[in-house]
Amino acid sequence: MNKVVLAVAVVGLTHLATAQNCSGFSTPHVFSRRENFEASFWYNLGAYLFDLNVQVPIRIGGASTWLFDQGTGNPQVPNQVGNTAMVDVYVCPTTSIGNQLTNPASPGSPWHLLGSGTMVVADTRVGDGESRVVFSPPLALAAGAYGVAIVFHAPSAGNNPGPLHCLGKNPNPGTTYSDQFLSMSADNIQGLAFGTYGQDSPNLRLEYTPAANAAHYAQVGAGCYDRLQAFYEDFPSSITAPDLANTGISMVFAADHYQVTSSVATIVPPTSVSLSAGPVGSSHGSTWDDALSLPITLPFQFSYPGGSTLDVTIASNGSVFLDAVYDCSIGHCDAVYGDITSFRVGPARIAAFYHDLDASVGGGIYYDVDPANQFVRITWDHVPEWGVATGTNTMQVTLHANGNVDLVYGMLSNQGAANNALCGFTPGQQSRLPAAQDLSAALPFQSGDGATAPILSLDGRPVLGTTPHFRTTNLAPGTGFQLFVAALSGVASPGLPLSSYGMPGCSLYLDQSTIFATLLDGTFAVPFVIPSSAAFQNMHLYCQVAPFTSGFNAAGLMVSNGVCAKLGQ
Repeated sequence: MNKVVLAVAVVGLTHLATAQNCSGFSTPHVFSRRENFEASFWYNLGAYLFDLNVQVPIRIGGASTWLFDQGTGNPQVPNQVGNTAMVDVYVCPTTSIGNQLTNPASPGSPWHLLGSGTMVVADTRVGDGESRVVFSPPLALAAGAYGVAIVFHAPSAGNNPGPLHCLGKNPNPGTTYSDQFLSMSADNIQGLAFGTYGQDSPNLRLEYTPAANAAHYAQVGAGCYDRLQAFYEDFPSSITAPDLANTGISMVFAADHYQVTSSVATIVPPTSVSLSAGPVGSSHGSTWDDALSLPITLPFQFSYPGGSTLDVTIASNGSVFLDAVYDCSIGHCDAVYGDITSFRVGPARIAAFYHDLDASVGGGIYYDVDPANQFVRITWDHVPEWGVATGTNTMQVTLHANGNVDLVYGMLSNQGAANNALCGFTPGQQSRLPAAQDLSAALPFQSGDGATAPILSLDGRPVLGTTPHFRTTNLAPGTGFQLFVAALSGVASPGLPLSSYGMPGCSLYLDQSTIFATLLDGTFAVPFVIPSSAAFQNMHLYCQVAPFTSGFNAAGLMVSNGVCAKLGQ
């Protein structure tokens, strides 16, 4: 039945050839190697190599990466900010594997030059930190499988011209990343183009435009109710101090959420002996650089949104884990450097100012207990940034027996290149994260209570003659039925409010005048039968679901995001 209903809805598109395009969807795409730029080390940069599978013809107009050429580091690299570098892009059939050391100039080489562009070296601490490559004209690639080599030539003029360096991820996660049109795998960084075997993973974005007749889909708006318990601010590295310096934040515990307000509290001088004066609990080495304390048993059960604990573990890099943590792997001991994955998937954590600190060279880390056992206080006192001796950080976290948390800051610094810092709370354990926010501007606010909205997605491009599926995920417990709704045109975010229907905070992203609806049972994967007829080329279908979930509003319905599908090749 569900297949027939959707097929009928598609047939109706032949009568609405002028239906609006997918709301909020633009033709150019940005493909990222990973969600966030990440850095473990800096590398000599000769080339990025990877394999690329292209589903439809594309034109690549630009690319972005993160360089490490702003006169910092250990050992220090020359400052080349503002220099212009030439960039060549080579491709070979199928894969780069086995062709890494074959120079394009060699007789019989499988590599051929796809095109060239120019890149301006940017300071990673300024703005988004991205060094952008522009290809003019854009690079044209037909559908198929390729090995790709992006070769970065050293600037020959400007400020200290010479070889370039980049930031990369170690160890290489070996992950294949995909969007609707592209799939990238087998990536690595070559220190010398076609002269060395690369291992670690580059940060790379590609800016491309798919063929005009390509089928695609796009999410429209967001569902209700998405009230995630985590909250945080992501501070990019900067030569200026963050606005948290010399301020305070109070987090009042309210069972399933925090009430977060500003505070006028000041740093209380610690009275204990510094933990960093003694042995580490776990570390990459034996010092308090990238280290954890031994787990500490609290004098009370500490509750937080999403759980409770009797133990905490103090990280030298400005975090308090709400758990006993012995694992000093990357993400626990190391600094963030653009990677917020560990903040989401690891143990519950309060990030005071989580970035790369080095208590092995100065300052102290303290744990003080209230004589009445009503609070504990954790202090990082004048702990310098790694590699920036003059950039000291002082902050204090107080955990109260009633679940309240106080964050108080003195001077702060995160000047090191790519040295992102996080401030906030996460229940961890694979929980979803909201978008980062400006905490100072948002105060006061209430954090989420843990409700998550249903998500509607399409599991494949809506190509003529195929049958992808609309899938509903992230459903609340107890959901047994859902209303599946399709329309021939849509409404852009923020959509049409549904408050008058007993669903405050929910929105409809479909044009009410063209709606088709069907009631589904426990099946949350709906086949989308698309005829192979060319009459459906460039037609659009908007869809949304409303799961029957009690306890959130008077209507007993939650609502997903919308999905717009453009049919094509």
